[in-house]
Amino acid sequence: MRQQMLDGVLVPAGVRIGFARPEEAATVTLLLEAAADDLEAGHLEALAHGECGTWLLDALGGADLGELLIQAAGAGELQRAAGELSLPLVARDSDGQVVGALLGVPSGTVVSGLARLSVSKPQILMSMLLYAKIKAVAVSEEVRGRGIGAALIARCARVYWQLDYMLLFGEFDTTRALGPYYTRQGFSVLEPGQGIDVGTWLAEVPLYLGAGPGLTFFHRWRTQDS
Repeated sequence: MRQQMLDGVLVPAGVRIGFARPEEAATVTLLLEAAADDLEAGHLEALAHGECGTWLLDALGGADLGELLIQAAGAGELQRAAGELSLPLVARDSDGQVVGALLGVPSGTVVSGLARLSVSKPQILMSMLLYAKIKAVAVSEEVRGRGIGAALIARCARVYWQLDYMLLFGEFDTTRALGPYYTRQGFSVLEPGQGIDVGTWLAEVPLYLGAGPGLTFFHRWRTQDS
C-alpha cells in the first residue's frame, strides 16, 4: 500500500491517485485555495519541504504512528507532527499532471476542545490518530464531472480506515448545497446547529463537533466493513 500510494493508484475516473510530491506543492496550493479560504499555511509549507504526510506513508509500511507522535510530543514538536499526520492526495492524469487534490488534517478543533476540558495529554494525542478532517478537495475545472473528486474522497477514507482512524469529517459553505454530493460519498450531512459527540467515546467527557455559521457539517464513522 505504501508503494502504491507513492506511485499512484489507477481509479475508474481515469486518473492515478497518490501522495503529493514536494514539487507539486505550488499546483496543489492553487487548487486547494480555490476550494477553501482557511487553509493553514503550515500544511502546505510542510508539503513543499517534503514533511507533509510522511508519517502516514511510513505507517502504511508498518511504522507505529503512536510512537512517532509520542516522540514528537516529548520534543515539543506537535506543530510539525500535525503536518506529518496530514494527508496530501493528488489525482494525476495520463501525462502525470495534477488535476485534483485533497488535504486531510488532524482536527485542531478537537485537540483544543479536549484541552479545555482538562482531558489527559495521552487522550488528546490519541484524538490526532483517530479523528481526521477533510480540509479541502478540489478538481481542475476542465476535468470536472468525471468522478475525480469522489475518487479522491474514497481513497482518502480508505487510507484513514487502513490506519485505524475512526472518524472522517468536514464542512462546506452551505450556499454550495453539496449535501447530496457528500451523501453519495457515504457521509451523513447534519442540519444547521447539529453536532456529534467526539469526546465521550475517547475520554468519557462530552465534546460536540459541528459546523460554524454559514457552514454545513458532514461526517462518516468507520464501520466493520470499511
